[in-house]
Amino acid sequence: MTTTDTGEILRSVPEDIGYIDAQLFDDLGFVQTVVAGGTIYVSGIAPLTGGSSGLEPVGGTFVAQLEYTLEVLDRSLQAVGANRCDLVAWTIYTTDMAELVAAAPILKDWVGAHRPTSTWVTVAGLIHPLQKLELTATAVR
Repeated sequence: MTTTDTGEILRSVPEDIGYIDAQLFDDLGFVQTVVAGGTIYVSGIAPLTGGSSGLEPVGGTFVAQLEYTLEVLDRSLQAVGANRCDLVAWTIYTTDMAELVAAAPILKDWVGAHRPTSTWVTVAGLIHPLQKLELTATAVR
């Protein structure tokens, strides 16, 4: 895990969660996760693999991309000692709102009884042309 600690703020790129290469975060100038006090901020999780040499989408369908993104969110939270029950808010950006609405049961099942606040936003495009969504999240432990 690449970590920068400034007192009460811990910034990290968990390298052992099987996600995007940590170098890409450095190249783009941000980190995956910030813990400030008891609040955890997870940057935009995309259904992508790879790194600075190139990114590839995971799954060709909206559902496959959503499921992968939720898996990465789980691993990102676990890397800082939290879990999905600690999730309090998320924002999902999508290029196809109809597909996101159709996938709402997946989100509902994933969060279970610990439902976060939620904002869904339609966007014209994301970092990869075949990417259908991206998710940011906030948790409190």
